[in-house]
Amino acid sequence: MVDLKDFLAREGVDAQLIELQVPMKTADAAAQQLGIPVGGIFKSLVLRADTGEVLVAVLPGDKRVDFKAVARVAGCAKVAFASEELALQETGYPPGGTPPLGYPKPLRVILDEAVLQYPEGYGGGGRPELLLRIRPQELLRVTKGTLGCVSR
Repeated sequence: MVDLKDFLAREGVDAQLIELQVPMKTADAAAQQLGIPVGGIFKSLVLRADTGEVLVAVLPGDKRVDFKAVARVAGCAKVAFASEELALQETGYPPGGTPPLGYPKPLRVILDEAVLQYPEGYGGGGRPELLLRIRPQELLRVTKGTLGCVSR
């Protein structure tokens, strides 16, 4: 497994890892624990395109991914959720703790435009009991991400 703390330090990322007392299995649970709207929890969804490319869609916790919109932004015909095994292999993190950055090799990251309404958000921190606090603009900078309307 990749060490997100090492990645943040090595890349000079302006973000903070927050350790919670209990694992957060859902965006709703994390938002309740932090006392913030569920949209302020950024979900990192690992997807596989019909081309074989693995990519990550980041969207607010109160939104659902629009697979057709992700495919349009990614320039492919179709995307679907990656298997748990493939997600772990490509990101270095288990599902439930997948952060929006810090992978062992570069992956294309597509950020839903709705994340920009939040001055900061909380994404997976590499493990279910860790969260990553980061500004959307910093996330775009570090991931060299693509913005698009990919939620509904």
